[in-house]
Amino acid sequence: MSARFSNPFPQFFNSIPQVLAGAKLFFYVAETSTKLDTYSDSAETVPNTNPVVLNASGYPSTDIFLKNQAYKVVLASA
Repeated sequence: MSARFSNPFPQFFNSIPQVLAGAKLFFYVAETSTKLDTYSDSAETVPNTNPVVLNASGYPSTDIFLKNQAYKVVLASA
């Protein structure tokens, strides 16, 4: 069973704060640099791209569901 990354959709900003349009969310196995899939559905049948790119408003471009395990999430600017 998967869990939603954040509900409702999170919006990302920098420290100014300005919207982080086009920023990227990378998902890894916790404490490693091994990429780990996320999914756009709770049944884990449709994988997302890794990284998930934020839209012009700073929101993820898709739903993000995680496997039942520990993740490391890295936010990188565009």
